[in-house]
Amino acid sequence: MSAVTVWKFQIPISDTPQIEMPQGAQILHAAMQYNQPCIWARVDPTAPIETRYFNLRGTGHPNADGEHIGSMLTDNGQLVLHLFELRS
Repeated sequence: MSAVTVWKFQIPISDTPQIEMPQGAQILHAAMQYNQPCIWARVDPTAPIETRYFNLRGTGHPNADGEHIGSMLTDNGQLVLHLFELRS
């Protein structure tokens, strides 16, 4: 195993974003950065890449399925987005 490091991944604004990341990546944090939803994950940069699947929902929106990763404030707190990872 090579040196583990922390990478940032931007989350596409979509109901069901998909993110390519190294296998075994451990998500550490979800937050807004420069008006863009992001996650930070501990990764092994040499691991093969896999696609991970998410739900991104606003408060009160249906189908908030999956494991809760984090919630992010947008527009000075007027909209709260909730990120869930879908696992099979």
